Amino acid sequence: MILLPLIALFGCESQPNKYGDAAKKIEEALQQKYGEAFIVEKIGGGFGTVNSNTIKSMASPKSDPSIKFQVEITKDLEKVYDKYLNEIVAQSNVKPIEEMARKFWSDAKVTITNDTVWTYPTHVDRDMTYEEFLKLYPSNTQLISVFVNGANYINEINEMNEDAELLKYQQFAKALVGSGNLKTRFNVKYLSLAAYSRYDELRRQSAEMTYEYKKEEDERSIMNFVNINGSYISENGKLEDSEDDFKETFEHWKRKRQEYSEKKGNM
Repeated sequence: MILLPLIALFGCESQPNKYGDAAKKIEEALQQKYGEAFIVEKIGGGFGTVNSNTIKSMASPKSDPSIKFQVEITKDLEKVYDKYLNEIVAQSNVKPIEEMARKFWSDAKVTITNDTVWTYPTHVDRDMTYEEFLKLYPSNTQLISVFVNGANYINEINEMNEDAELLKYQQFAKALVGSGNLKTRFNVKYLSLAAYSRYDELRRQSAEMTYEYKKEEDERSIMNFVNINGSYISENGKLEDSEDDFKETFEHWKRKRQEYSEKKGNM
């Protein structure tokens, strides 16, 4: 089921509506918990929730509407569960990891989110580090996206120095492990020149950059991503993917770039 905008669910303000009451209660509960104002942007039924007695929604802090997080409220409007701490910890980790990434890709721009799966954090410590967060919520996986300008790594004949990039992945993973970033999936996302030039504008609207670029691809039949490669770092600090896995992914994206070029040339 798709989350619907509030206006689509509410209808006229004068009509009683459980979703309107739920949204108001969520905003009040979040403000009381975190000491800042929030807005519920989308709200829906009890799908994919902790249990069938909850209503699922998406909320944002008014201070930064680009950040969105999951919230659930019981249907009796008594208890609220949220994943705002996931985003607080993620945002605090963006700058140090972006600085780390730029040692290997000088044009890197980083987004991060934390996925605790079915677990809703109960802590509110805004100064919590990722290591502390992971100890409290071991179900979590940190998801790092490193966006770079593909034109700096792929030449005019559709080739890239795969061995050099592979070495960067390994070195970046080592740096992540050394700074306590375990249970982390990272992907380096090589953008077209046009897509990279729009990054800052899109980021001001949304922190979900992969979604925004993918939506553009679907709606406009363009190729924003010209290569994506990365791996998963386990709780033991080991890379999930082998060198052959990385090279297989390189080959997959090389074929995709070629197919897109041929299709564009025939249009």
